[in-house]
Amino acid sequence: MADLRALFTSNDPVGSSEAFTNRQSQWHLVATAIEEHLRHIAAPGFDVEDLEAPRNNLIVFHGVGGVGKSTLLRKIEASLTDAEQRPVQWGEPAWAGERILPVRIDLARSASNGPDFERVLLTIRLALAAHVGRPLPSFDLALRRYWEAQHPGEPLEEYVRRTGLAGRFGQMLPQQVQGAVSEAVGALQLPGLVGSAAGQVVSALVTALRERRERARALAGCARTADLLEIEPDLEALSYYPHLLAWEISRLPAKHSVVPVILLDTFEDTGDRHRDTERLLHLDDGRTLTL
Repeated sequence: MADLRALFTSNDPVGSSEAFTNRQSQWHLVATAIEEHLRHIAAPGFDVEDLEAPRNNLIVFHGVGGVGKSTLLRKIEASLTDAEQRPVQWGEPAWAGERILPVRIDLARSASNGPDFERVLLTIRLALAAHVGRPLPSFDLALRRYWEAQHPGEPLEEYVRRTGLAGRFGQMLPQQVQGAVSEAVGALQLPGLVGSAAGQVVSALVTALRERRERARALAGCARTADLLEIEPDLEALSYYPHLLAWEISRLPAKHSVVPVILLDTFEDTGDRHRDTERLLHLDDGRTLTL
């Protein structure tokens, strides 16, 4: 088969190739924001549960289609993942050595695989499953309750596989969610729940969290855990679960500590499809940096 590009450019006197250049200012903005965010969450007075404190952890790159926004995000993702992928002209960031977890999500691809916000949250939790390697009990219990209500008959691992979210660590999330349930049952000394239906387990745990607050302090230290477990597990409730996720991240031991940087690509597509998705994505958990 003929190479049409070669056929029609054989007389082109000017050779050209694609290059990624002139983006130092954008990288400097991102690097500075990460540095300031790390300093903010490490400050003695920082409280992840404080919903009144001002937030400054959102950056927006905007421009006409084709100007290079997606390419920039992919390059930022690569640079945060591996220092060797960072263009040499960008220089060494001041926060080098910190454990940064970039999570890039293409919102244009999520519409055909279920609710956009649901997929976004699962993608972030899957990334954490691989890097943290342990249950995040408060969030995982809420996710388990939501899943049983909104996806009856479809196990989480099957959904992850069907929608292409699995990747290399796809099975780690369902295992960690189940581990969170088992951990909660053990911490609250509820051996009779072993083998019970998922709905019965979560209902009993909600009651136990309220009645046995002192015993469950390690599990339910987040003041809003029981309330978020108790409300109707719909999409609106799911939009508040990142608060639990942020709280769990804040209490990770040093060897598991990580700071997520969420890269939302083609954000403009959310406005074209449904304004609710845009509103849900704007709810801030205070612990992550979002681009």
